[in-house]
Amino acid sequence: MTLPILLPLIGIFSHYKISASFEFSNYISSIIFFTIYQSLLSALLSIIVGSLLAFLLNTYNNFYIVKIIAQSQSIIFVLPTIITIFGILSFYGNYFEIYGLTGILIGHVILNTPLVGRVIYQSLSEISPNEKMLSRQMGLRKISSFLASEWPIIKKNIPSLFVLVTFICFVSFTPVLILGGGPKYSTLEVSIYYSVIFSNDFNAALNLLFFQLIICFSIYFIFFKNFKSQNFLIDDKRQIKTYFDLTLLNLLGLLILLIITLIIFSPILFIIVKGMNRELFNILTYTYLWEAIYNTLIICFFSGIISILVAYNLLVLTNKKTKASESLIYSLIIFSPAVMAVGYYILSSKLNLLYFPNIIIVIILNSFFVLPFAYNYLAPSFFRMIKENDDISNSLNLYGLSRFLTIDFPGLKKSLITAFCVSSILSASDLVVISFFGTNNLSTLTQTIYRLMGSYRINEAYSVSLILLIFCFIYFFLAHKILEKNTWNIH
Repeated sequence: MTLPILLPLIGIFSHYKISASFEFSNYISSIIFFTIYQSLLSALLSIIVGSLLAFLLNTYNNFYIVKIIAQSQSIIFVLPTIITIFGILSFYGNYFEIYGLTGILIGHVILNTPLVGRVIYQSLSEISPNEKMLSRQMGLRKISSFLASEWPIIKKNIPSLFVLVTFICFVSFTPVLILGGGPKYSTLEVSIYYSVIFSNDFNAALNLLFFQLIICFSIYFIFFKNFKSQNFLIDDKRQIKTYFDLTLLNLLGLLILLIITLIIFSPILFIIVKGMNRELFNILTYTYLWEAIYNTLIICFFSGIISILVAYNLLVLTNKKTKASESLIYSLIIFSPAVMAVGYYILSSKLNLLYFPNIIIVIILNSFFVLPFAYNYLAPSFFRMIKENDDISNSLNLYGLSRFLTIDFPGLKKSLITAFCVSSILSASDLVVISFFGTNNLSTLTQTIYRLMGSYRINEAYSVSLILLIFCFIYFFLAHKILEKNTWNIH
């Protein structure tokens, strides 16, 4: 677990003069300011819109269409980021200037609102129906009922979600790279990428890396307690009916919910429509497309396998009161893709490891970046199973692998499969790592879309985006079906 994290740090610290990497210029100060500013503002807007979305979903969850919206919230967050960002650029770019801070904020809000909405919506579902009925019997106004029931739950979730979304936006790469529009709106993550890939200036990149690590470490250790125990991907299917009457206020609420939903899903719908063009059938005959599909499939599969194996073992350590394991899992948020990629890039170059298969490095890095999400998805089911099965395991003298295969696995199977699928699809969205290690022989669907956009082959980019979207859905549901059908049961 620690070796893949230490290797890039060894690469960074062993080949460059540390003293030369703390130059604080006006350029760096402006990048740091903009990185912090856009991440805080993006998090604030995501919290506001996500909280409103969660409240409206909980209020009108009697409607079938609202239930579908609630269950579909995670699609945007799990799908490859470049699809959503390309959709935002193409769709909203038709109506106003999308490049710059405006585009970055729109991208971050659309990407993170479903995550915020899902977590708060799950928390609001814990409100007892009796509590809502009591509010009506007492004749409380809507605002009074909201302040008494929903607001305390929303307020409790805000600190942890704000810190998490701020971290996500701080190390965000694809939205800033595509929607930033130039150096004026560049963040630390994107500036590091430009310094290495375009300028081949490792000292400048390391200078930026050190400042990014210092800021991330500071935020992490100050606010770690706010989100370390938050399970962001709980699969809670409990349904609680709410009271609904046909009033002007409720119709307005439904209209706002519809508008937010259209804003979030319109980029994906736009990509689907634009992707079905005359280039779609032509591109299916190109060799580079099938090579990209093959590489994406390999990276997704093995990244998903590694992430759930490591996540499960860390959960075992956490259950044994090893606090360091939980701290370690969340500390991966600090090590952004740029930090890890630059470290491995330096190490492979300086130690003449260029013949080492780059796809292995990509798989390792991707598996660790999705690890916190795999961990959070498995944690609720794991700790529930441990609590339920401890007595019977001890009485049968079953421990370790024997206990897992005999007792725990049947109950964890569904969560393990879903965590594997989610981790795999998240691995398909990475652009920064493959940008460092991608070659003509190692290109993914995500990188292919970015290259087509850069060469202004927009219709082909639409088609490949649609293919990537179809790939993710087929992979997710097919993997679910195959694993659920063929996974063994041990009696």
